[in-house]
Amino acid sequence: MTKFHLYFSALTACLTASLFGYSVGFIGGLLVLPSFLSHFHLSNLPANLLAIAQARIVTLWLVGAFFGVLLGMPVCSRWGRKWCLLFSAGMYVCGVGLQLYPVDFGGDGNGALAIFEAGRFLNGLGVGCGTLVSPMYISEISPPNERGMLMSGYQTILQLSALAGFWGAYASNSLFLDTSPLQYRLPIAIQLVPGLLLLFFTLFIPETPRFLAEKGRFDEAETALAWLRGVGPDEDGKVAEELDEVMEAARVSEVLKGRKESFLKEVLKKGVRERLVVGVGLMIAQNMVGLNALNYYAPVIFMSAGFTTVSSSLFLTGVFGVVKLLSAIAFMFGFVRIKGNRFWLLLGSALCGVSMFILAYFVHALPPQDQLADAKLTIGGVISVLTVYIFAFSFSVSLGPISWNVCSEIFPLHINAKCCAVTTCTQWLFQIVIAYITPRLLASIGWATYIIYALFCTLTYIWVLFSVPETRNVALGKEMDQVFAGVKDDFDLEEDVETTVLLRAERGGLRRGSFGTYT
Repeated sequence: MTKFHLYFSALTACLTASLFGYSVGFIGGLLVLPSFLSHFHLSNLPANLLAIAQARIVTLWLVGAFFGVLLGMPVCSRWGRKWCLLFSAGMYVCGVGLQLYPVDFGGDGNGALAIFEAGRFLNGLGVGCGTLVSPMYISEISPPNERGMLMSGYQTILQLSALAGFWGAYASNSLFLDTSPLQYRLPIAIQLVPGLLLLFFTLFIPETPRFLAEKGRFDEAETALAWLRGVGPDEDGKVAEELDEVMEAARVSEVLKGRKESFLKEVLKKGVRERLVVGVGLMIAQNMVGLNALNYYAPVIFMSAGFTTVSSSLFLTGVFGVVKLLSAIAFMFGFVRIKGNRFWLLLGSALCGVSMFILAYFVHALPPQDQLADAKLTIGGVISVLTVYIFAFSFSVSLGPISWNVCSEIFPLHINAKCCAVTTCTQWLFQIVIAYITPRLLASIGWATYIIYALFCTLTYIWVLFSVPETRNVALGKEMDQVFAGVKDDFDLEEDVETTVLLRAERGGLRRGSFGTYT
């Protein structure tokens, strides 16, 4: 039994994280490139109008990602996870094409900027759709003992791509003249690489066995599972037990769908409600503990700490990205196997909270932004820098990857896509909120912003302690139901399931062989 097919499929799905990460990483550098400002006639705008234009470019992408989740949900539910991955890649690549479109209809930059912004919105639609389907796909193809590691690959590739985006814009600025359009077009064009790779490689991976079984395509489900587990027809017995679990989950899903209850009625049931609270809560916590405050303010912190040159500040900011990447890799290949999700969530939120309190204390003592040139290197400044890195590490081994992992695995199959859409929309909604309020908080209350985020870290620790169960190594389906007092607690499904099996058998819907347990 080889794991190559499993790892290849998971890696392909993880390419949606590359769309996400690079888009986040390169845009900040792109918006200040002289060639970009010149091409779109932004360089002569007053500072306030320039800030509005730059904010609109960023916000349109975030709004596009939010609606991309909603757009991807029916694709994911009706046509499958694989088609949703293709849909995500297609929208993303088309969005990049519009961003590279060279024509300026009005001659004043407005026409070109409008096309570029439309491309950013379409690009965001693709990213949002990808953030919905990719964790679902990986979760549904993974065996329980591999799921945590494979899911963590999403966060690792996200951080790697964000780092590439940051340094890509930096390198383009260094390599090309300010008058060369290649200076801004190259970082944009690089987006095509992960987009086209996702589009191409998705053609070679199967649909998830759980989705195929849910749709009654049992032969295809068996073939897909055997391919993912790397076994041949003569080794069918090695996947029979897992196939039985997939079939049972599909049968229960069919019975529940047959009741034709509204989604609202479904989520009000105890087992589903508890899961949705956990998923939404983790996505809110992931944004509210303050990582984006550091992403936004890290260069100024480093300059205030005494690293006053632009090059040293940018270098330390680059190290900040490297720390996040190395932490994600360490979690993927090491930490995820050592302890469960609850342990890392508790440890990570605690360390993030302590880091924010320490940072607030030392940032309060650092010179204000208008006196950065006079800043001197002090012990407090060095501690501030180290604290930023400790926070990055703590976040990257806890809320960073685990929020996505848990949301992808806890929901019942028959409403999985809808529930994941709710949690993923929550993620994007709070990204928009944080992007809006963080600069305003820093401008108005300064160092006290970190106190606010420290309090959110404390609330997250308390909430995880009392509300988030352990899901590591728990199989999808019946075992996950038991963790959350399950869907079955609200109904007696056994009679309905048996009736469904008999009816399907009479119609020839089940075949004998690997499914002999149910026929």
